[in-house]
Amino acid sequence: MLTSRRRLATATVALAVALPATAASPALAERAAPAPHAVTQQPVPDISDADFLAQAAQANRFEIVSGQLAKQRARSRVVRALARMFVKDHTKALAAGAAVAAKLGITPPAGLNPQQQATVDLLARLSGRRFDRAWLRAQLAAHVQAVALHLRGALNGDTQDVRTLAILALPVVSQHLGELTIVTPRKHRH
Repeated sequence: MLTSRRRLATATVALAVALPATAASPALAERAAPAPHAVTQQPVPDISDADFLAQAAQANRFEIVSGQLAKQRARSRVVRALARMFVKDHTKALAAGAAVAAKLGITPPAGLNPQQQATVDLLARLSGRRFDRAWLRAQLAAHVQAVALHLRGALNGDTQDVRTLAILALPVVSQHLGELTIVTPRKHRH
């Protein structure tokens, strides 16, 4: 039963990500939106390989650091299980990104960005249920950003190496987002 719910959540996330692209089709837009105003598609912003690799590295490091923290401080068995999965998957993604960066002669910044560091600092002061709720909210936001980042990289990366890296990471971050959507109570998502 839980596996079916996870698959449904993952499919829902994938559909939510794909729906904006269907609005670009005038025929689909007319059927989907009977409103008299036109449906407009916002273009996916460009991203350079260096920017993508930097942001992806920082996102992966955030998942690793916050996941390690959750393995120590979380009360919920589900949060600890998600943390183990995130650490494992994002460690692999960080290594894959580092390999692509090295191939392209790009050096991503070390560490976390200031916002990520502030989130880790906040989480480090919490424990138990308060930690679990804050960690789930932070992970939900981080994975929404990760899906958007990887879509940008997949569609607009400068090189095939970066586009491929982003494409291969999309199912993983989408699965994580689906898992988070299942376990995060609706009242804590915002």
